[in-house]
Amino acid sequence: MDSADGRSALDPDEYISKKAVNGRMEVSMAKNLVIVESPAKAKTIKKFLGSNYQVIASNGHVRDLPKSQMGVDIENDFEPKYITIRGKGELLSQLKKEVKKA
Repeated sequence: MDSADGRSALDPDEYISKKAVNGRMEVSMAKNLVIVESPAKAKTIKKFLGSNYQVIASNGHVRDLPKSQMGVDIENDFEPKYITIRGKGELLSQLKKEVKKA
């Protein structure tokens, strides 16, 4: 999934902090993860949060309630039954991988 500027929704340049230490570049991963829907929102929020935060765009919803059956389990405290939206499986697995890193 590419954003309007041609970058991938999970472009490493978006969430890796780079700084010069003793004449060499050190790269550090963000400690906190924020997932938003829009790449534009991700870029704006990243400016406010700083280098300790990794901000990723999901490019819209990734899960939804099923249309063909009741979307909640009324016998188990109305627990929702989510399904992955068609075509979002790969993006969802990438997001899960990033969550494990954070």
